[in-house]
Amino acid sequence: MKKIVISFLLILLAISICGTTLKVWAMGEEAKTLPVVTQEFEKENPGVKVEVQALPWSNAFEKLLTGVAGRQLPDVIQMGTTWMPSFSAMGAFQDLGKYIEKSEIISEDKFFPGSWSTCVYKGKVYGIPWYVDTRVLFYRTDLLAEVGYTEAPKNWDELYDAAKKLAERPDMYGLTFQTNEIQEFIPFVWQNGATVIDENNKLKVDEPNFKEALDYFARFFEEDIVPKAGSGNIFQDFASGFVPMFFTGPWMVSMIHEQTPQIDGKWAVALMPEKITRTSFMGGSNWVISKTSKNKELAWKFVEFMSTPEVQLQWYQLLKALPAVKEVWNYSELKDDPFTSIFGEQLKDARATPNIAEWEKIESIVEGVLEKRVLGKITTDEAIDEMTQKISKILK
Repeated sequence: MKKIVISFLLILLAISICGTTLKVWAMGEEAKTLPVVTQEFEKENPGVKVEVQALPWSNAFEKLLTGVAGRQLPDVIQMGTTWMPSFSAMGAFQDLGKYIEKSEIISEDKFFPGSWSTCVYKGKVYGIPWYVDTRVLFYRTDLLAEVGYTEAPKNWDELYDAAKKLAERPDMYGLTFQTNEIQEFIPFVWQNGATVIDENNKLKVDEPNFKEALDYFARFFEEDIVPKAGSGNIFQDFASGFVPMFFTGPWMVSMIHEQTPQIDGKWAVALMPEKITRTSFMGGSNWVISKTSKNKELAWKFVEFMSTPEVQLQWYQLLKALPAVKEVWNYSELKDDPFTSIFGEQLKDARATPNIAEWEKIESIVEGVLEKRVLGKITTDEAIDEMTQKISKILK
């Protein structure tokens, strides 16, 4: 009798799935390319239609807010990792704990720790990593060799030394940083064993290691090693040698090859410089299931499909988006690529910003104060005092 009941329930589930439209929201190039992959999911699930709606990144956040307010979210949503805490706090996503427990495809150990942490909010898992990105050093091998570096700078001292020597060239710089982008600054904080707030949401910006990281970052601006106005066109500036080093993510590899083929063979990528660690920033996108979805079982089936090594590899081949599933990094397509393999190594030491709802406001404060400090408008002590006062109000 028990077997008959189970069989009946499985039949009902199959019937409910067939003839169903699964609505998915995705952003940017991912949305344009996703239908190529979802065709296979539809073949594996006859009667299912995956409807992908493309959202431009520029207004996706507002569109999501409107969807939450009107309870009009789709079944599955691509969610940028830094957006996870805001929407998790709103109760917009389905808790995936019970699905993960029964899954043979998805489990925490199959993903990079930094990536998985972006899915966890107040102890519950609300997303599954889709693809990841992290930042590494892009550098001109030929120009570094001219100042005595046959390899990329390996630590903070070497990065400063190499950049300083490169900046001594007439009308040239050694490196480029943004004045107010936390994703460029915070890896140096982490590399020095510091943080903005700890796991207990306790403010830590007044500690010596944080101040040292801030001073180190600001030094490049103070000594005119980096252009204070940033890079106007990073492709032209990298090709001309105006800025022979910068930190960015994997999307830039193919773009540099395409837009500046004249320097092929004259540049490479390397791990972040080491202080205490080589930690970099962890980004990317996750899959979430809307709490209001009426097709949660099918939505989970789709998330599992997108998490299989085969589909993860296919997605990498289509968009060069880095796989979130660690197993895929053993495939020759990634392991043997001199550029991609560096990102794979860096992902082992990559970290996400705190997954708390208040982080967006905290981030804005840090970026504003950082800009004033690196441009010489305030001292380090004044910067720390301002951060402390403003962030403390938010944490309270």
